[in-house]
Amino acid sequence: MQVTKKAGYGLIASLELAANIGRDPVSASAIAEKYRLPPPFVGKILHQLKNAGFVSAQQGRGGGYTFSKDPSEVSLRQVLEALGESLDLVSCINVNPDCLLASVCPTKTMWKTLDKKFKGLLESLSLSEIIAADRE
Repeated sequence: MQVTKKAGYGLIASLELAANIGRDPVSASAIAEKYRLPPPFVGKILHQLKNAGFVSAQQGRGGGYTFSKDPSEVSLRQVLEALGESLDLVSCINVNPDCLLASVCPTKTMWKTLDKKFKGLLESLSLSEIIAADRE
């Protein structure tokens, strides 16, 4: 997995909103300004997270986005998957018909093991754990 800008920005926005639970909604432009991110891209990411049910949006004056789930029950993996990110470490983990080595590859088992552990780690880390670690 290569961390894309979309994945990085999406995690930043998710963590910002999750840390802001119980407070006023936060606008996409406020998140973009705070972290020096492109506002239109942040807006698209937040819209995608809204469609996935992680954030809710309020229109009008004082509007913006709020995190709509309990951050302790939302994993990094869930957010990344909601953004459509591939979590495969290498492209050949799933059957790749173009791979000439698929039947004899000496690293296939290793990659599958690493992939399973990596995805398990992403699943085990909640947004609230990341927020708490950042405050230490």
